[in-house]
Amino acid sequence: MRDALQSCEHVGRTHGFRAGLALALDGADADAAPGRLAALPSDAVGPGVEVVPHRLAEREGVAFVRRTGRRQVSQDERTALAARLAALRVGITHRLRERAVAHLAARVSGGEPTLRKQLVRGALADALVTVETVRRTLLVAGDMAGTVIECHQRLTETDWELAKLLGASGYAGPGTASTAFVARLTANCWLPAGAAR
Repeated sequence: MRDALQSCEHVGRTHGFRAGLALALDGADADAAPGRLAALPSDAVGPGVEVVPHRLAEREGVAFVRRTGRRQVSQDERTALAARLAALRVGITHRLRERAVAHLAARVSGGEPTLRKQLVRGALADALVTVETVRRTLLVAGDMAGTVIECHQRLTETDWELAKLLGASGYAGPGTASTAFVARLTANCWLPAGAAR
């Protein structure tokens, strides 16, 4: 499982969310989702499948589809899938943090780069600590459902804090904060009912 988690994180960080999603799902189809909707790479959606429109997701190459049936998935399989999605989100959050650093380094406030402000540096440091904590937690406890859900929650909170540092620029155009938002929605489709936040 360790290799799968590291691969999902790496692909998400270097090749983007859609590529990482295909790897994280590891062949899971919409009928394996615990709820009524599943998030799949757009190119994995077959003909005749009902797609729920979502512009941000479409921009990221993700489609939200309605289940047509129900396939039983063991708790261990579901937890492993959720752990791979969390690892993918680690890569996406790391990418978002890098974008925030670049953005803040280019902005000036009070005659100096915004990146030099103590509160900004603290927020970026907190994000880095969370990313590393989640990464390590997944590697040692990625087979524990409650721990994996907590990892997703911590990433959601961190993504929000990083998006605030970007301001409106984080949502302009593809990538960055909108990718993190779609990653959260995607995870919510695959986490057990009531677990998403």
